[in-house]
Amino acid sequence: MALSRRQLFTGSAALAAGAAMGVRIPRALAAAPDRKFLFFFAGGGWDTTTVLDPHFDSDSVDMDPDTSLGAVGNLRFTAGLDRPGVSRFFSRWGRRACIVNGIDVHSVGHDSAMQFVMTGTSASSFADWPTLLAANGRASYPLPHVVFSGPSYAGTHGATLVRAGGGTLLELIDGSILGRADRPAPLPAAPQNSLVDAYVHGRAAAFAAARTGQGRDRAEGLLANLERAMELEGRAFEAGLSDLGRGVLDQATQASELFRLGLSRCAMIQVDGGYDTHDDVTRQAPQQEEMFVVLDALMDHLARTPGDNASWLIDEVVVVCLSEFGRTPKLNGGGGKDHWPYLSALLVGSGVAGNRVVGKTDDALVAESIDFATGLPSSSGSRLGCENLGTAILALGGLDPQEHLPDVQVLEAVLG
Repeated sequence: MALSRRQLFTGSAALAAGAAMGVRIPRALAAAPDRKFLFFFAGGGWDTTTVLDPHFDSDSVDMDPDTSLGAVGNLRFTAGLDRPGVSRFFSRWGRRACIVNGIDVHSVGHDSAMQFVMTGTSASSFADWPTLLAANGRASYPLPHVVFSGPSYAGTHGATLVRAGGGTLLELIDGSILGRADRPAPLPAAPQNSLVDAYVHGRAAAFAAARTGQGRDRAEGLLANLERAMELEGRAFEAGLSDLGRGVLDQATQASELFRLGLSRCAMIQVDGGYDTHDDVTRQAPQQEEMFVVLDALMDHLARTPGDNASWLIDEVVVVCLSEFGRTPKLNGGGGKDHWPYLSALLVGSGVAGNRVVGKTDDALVAESIDFATGLPSSSGSRLGCENLGTAILALGGLDPQEHLPDVQVLEAVLG
């Protein structure tokens, strides 16, 4: 009786059989081009002093009451009885985490700052960091960059970005969404649907073979999308795509499954809460605490889940947490904090220089110049911009940043 693929690789001859069949055996650590990226975005502008950039020694910064300086290794953060998840996260995963402070986002407007943070530029033709990583990876993914929620800038890579919010992704692919229309249309049976897929693929392939230039490029793009959709439809049960959860941790776990199966390289998730706290900054602490509880659970899941290109997903996935800007150092008359152009971000995972704080803000919460190689303050250094962090993220993914944002210096200090 012939062995199944699963049975074959549970035997003692797994490595030899895999090599003979040309099957990739995961490495202990993923190489840069094989890394996956999960972005968490806190929309509205989070208060950097709530966790990532404490300033207890400055009278010019209003810190949350009943909080104190937390320390794990080289990391410094705001701790308190109301944020145990923060301390737990850094205690467990601080050796893999890098805090980046004093990021100049060049704007205090929501839309413009968000675009700067995600693309490093205000030009609409530029794709965001996860889209660039997904479009330029060395592997082919059925769902290159999945946006569960949060911002996305496709630029010239529209075919790379897939929106998964609302749970309609599979219904669009298999045609069952027709049954949910205001005027439901008849659904073809599976054999008929397969015949239609094969016919369309054949016609597109014939068209592409007979064309050159832009016509051929468009036809080959259609072929690639058809093939990705057919593979995804065939592996839907394996990936559990029919049961997309609504919560942040549900979506993060789903993204990790897509990474594990080699279906996606990047994902974007907007964390719960509204961070535009002009009237009541005390809302920041429970929202950020909830995010760190999710991060802790996610890292635990990644540490226990086999990877696509590494032994474990924790050695293959980079988690990036950021917002569009920070909040002012002082409270306003309504007990809130207003928009501030200096941001803090958190990077955790594969290839990240862990147990490190990069960048610095002064006693007035204004960014200082730093040495991009060390991440330490330097009078001869440069101001850290969101574009410098973005090019470092591209480098973590094995891309040449100069091909995408020429002449932008890479923040090398975050690279492990």
